[in-house]
Amino acid sequence: MKANEKRIAQMKCSQVLKSFQKGQAPVTPFLLRGAPGTTKALSFMKAGNFYPVINTTLWMDSHLDVHLNGIWDRSIDQNAGKLFYVESHELSPSKVIAWPENVKAFTRTLPWADLGRNLEGETQALIFEIPEEKIENETARKVVESRRNVENSVRMQYVKLRLAINDADEDWKENKATWDEVYPQIANKEMADEYGYFWAVDEAKIFKEGSMVLAGSNEATPILYNTEEPGKATSSKGPATSTPFDVSEAIHKLKFNL
Repeated sequence: MKANEKRIAQMKCSQVLKSFQKGQAPVTPFLLRGAPGTTKALSFMKAGNFYPVINTTLWMDSHLDVHLNGIWDRSIDQNAGKLFYVESHELSPSKVIAWPENVKAFTRTLPWADLGRNLEGETQALIFEIPEEKIENETARKVVESRRNVENSVRMQYVKLRLAINDADEDWKENKATWDEVYPQIANKEMADEYGYFWAVDEAKIFKEGSMVLAGSNEATPILYNTEEPGKATSSKGPATSTPFDVSEAIHKLKFNL
């Protein structure tokens, strides 16, 4: 991999990916449990809007990628007023949930707990703000009106990425420096420990749209709903109070790599 580092990076940057197809990294039961207090007022929310979390950073996915904070900054500016919110990455009129003039994209740094994950630390979330009255797709309207627990995904293309390797060999010192820089920020460090390397993604493009899907590239991509009085909001991940941990349900959700 080190010998072909530049070639692999070029190949990765040549692809347009749907992040949910990258798959979920292996998770452990404690990641499946909504943390107490995950439902709370979020200051950026406005009455009458809903907020799909399209992507989150600092999570190592099954493509061994770690999206870094700031990854979407340039793309958000370049695509202002151009991004669709669609159903399952289908770019057809019947699958449009919201047209670009009604989609505002931005990022916010949030505790993982605000997204229903029982993890310490923070992530930078790529979020769409969409007025509920502007929903075009009837299926999506029912999902939003019933506050269904769905997830989201981004259609993306890499722009800048670096290979991180956990090895002190002199020939790999730049890779080790990247590892030392990024590893402390990763939420699921156990996966980085298992593989000993990952791709740190500094910049990526949002390619035309973000999507409502049943399962995103990680579980911390809910829709945040404003269901209380103005200025208050709730998350699609569940009520504010802690619920008993159902071990059988967690096991059922686990995906094993054999």
